[in-house]
Order: sequence, then C-alpha cells, then structure tokens
Amino acid sequence: MKLIRKTNEAEMILEFLKGELNSKRFNEDLNNAINELGLDSSIILNGNIEDEQENNDRLKIMKKFRGYPDEELFERFPNIEEWKFLELNESDIDNIYYIDYDYWNELSNGTSKPVEAAKVIKSGKEIYEVSNQPFLDGVEYNKTNKFPPVILITCNNEKYLIIEGHSRMTVYGFNSNKLNGTYAYVGYTTEEEMKKYDPRMLTGEEVKTRKY
Repeated sequence: MKLIRKTNEAEMILEFLKGELNSKRFNEDLNNAINELGLDSSIILNGNIEDEQENNDRLKIMKKFRGYPDEELFERFPNIEEWKFLELNESDIDNIYYIDYDYWNELSNGTSKPVEAAKVIKSGKEIYEVSNQPFLDGVEYNKTNKFPPVILITCNNEKYLIIEGHSRMTVYGFNSNKLNGTYAYVGYTTEEEMKKYDPRMLTGEEVKTRKY
C-alpha cells in the first residue's frame, strides 16, 4: 500500500454512502433513509466535505442507515485515530479480510479471504441460495472499468478488515492484478480497540506501526 494523502471521517462517510448508493443490494434501504430524513441523494452524489452542514446530514444518514458509529453494522466499532487514502497493489489481496459474518465466512471456506471466495464461486457453489451472478457480472465489468475505493480498517498494517466493498474485493479475488492502481480509505485504530471489534485482525504479537 502506498500513502496518497491523509483524510478524515467526513470523507470516509461520503465514500461509504457512495458505495452503498451504487449497490443494487443496499440502495433501496439507503434511499429510504435519505427520504425519511427529508434529505436528497445529491449530498452523496455531489457531496462536499468542506460543507459542515452536509457532513452532519451525511452522519445522520449513516446513523439511520447503518447505525454508525456504534450500532448495527458498527456495533463495537473501534475508535479510529486517523484515516488515510492509500493506493493498493495486487500483493495486498492476501492481507485483506471479510467481516466476521456467516455469508462471507461460508463463501470463503472459513478463511475470510477474497481469493478463496473466488474459488468457491468458480466451483458453482452458492451460499444460502444467494446467486453468484453479481460477482460474475462484476468480473466482466472490471475487465474494462475501475471500481471506486473500498474502506478498510487496521490496527497493525498487516491485517486489513473490509468495512465497505466486500463485493468489489471478491471480484478482485478473481484477478488480483486488477488491484493495481486502485484505492482504499484506511482507518487506523489500536490493538485494544480492534480486539473488542474483531480479534481476528490481531497478529498475536506486538507490531510496530509501519510508516508510509
């Protein structure tokens, strides 16, 4: 991973919501949350992180839609000390993991790794009768198009947990060199904080923070 620049929570939230707004699986729920709050999707599609009112409104959307920062998907979510915008390369695929969730555990044969999930999909096996076609469509799309950034968190610069972008990362599992020149928003937390959220991301030994 290569540091491009430092960033912040407001930009992460904007990019998270952009990713979900483009998701066939989640965009209906997201649009419902936006409408219930009396807001408009333009603050996501044309978001401006220099506008504090927009940032506050997007935070409200994240709270209602996903429970951010401490409920539902984000229950026990660690305190993030800083966010960085990084460029990825194909070697990073082995250090990126799915969240601890039944579907992703089964799809990856218990490894939480996108490359293993790609193997399961290629075998034709479907998990919980959920179609694999969106992944296959994604592979075709990715042949000539780039995906938006994913969102990851880490406590040691060795294991990175996907917060947003599971489907995209699964597509990269089919052809990891497609990761070259793509990007991620990465949140940095402490080992103690990560232990409460997902202890699988600990290395089992003290790791010195690598400086980019």
